[in-house]
Amino acid sequence: MIVLLIAILGVVFSLFFYCQAISSGLGAKRWATAGLMFGPLIWPMFCMKKRVKVYQRFGFDCLLFSA
Repeated sequence: MIVLLIAILGVVFSLFFYCQAISSGLGAKRWATAGLMFGPLIWPMFCMKKRVKVYQRFGFDCLLFSA
């Protein structure tokens, strides 16, 4: 029962990180695999990687407003 719950949560987090990676312009397969293996533990790393990508694209001195 516990193994089934862990497997279902792994698939759910894999789909979540896949969708988030597509919307952020990151590698979808990489983040889906990481979501499947580690679940919600990679959320801080994902946010950091997304921020670094924005900095690389626009620079550190650019002011961005998110709606």
